[in-house]
Amino acid sequence: MKETKPWDLLNPSTEFASESVQEERYVICQACPEFIGLTKQCRKCGCLMKLKTKILASECPLQKW
Repeated sequence: MKETKPWDLLNPSTEFASESVQEERYVICQACPEFIGLTKQCRKCGCLMKLKTKILASECPLQKW
C-alpha cells in the first residue's frame, strides 16, 4: 500500500473506510500504549488517529490494522 498523507482527506479520489472499519481501527488505537489520549495521536507516526482511520489505504505503523 502507498503511504497516506493528511491531505489525502481532501483528495476526491481517496477511498474512505466504512464507518464500522473506522470505529474498529480507532478502538484498536485507543487500547494501544502508543496512543496519546490527550491529543488523540499515535506516538509512532504522529498522526491524528480519528482522521487516519478514515482513509481506507492507511495502515497502523505497528501493523495492528
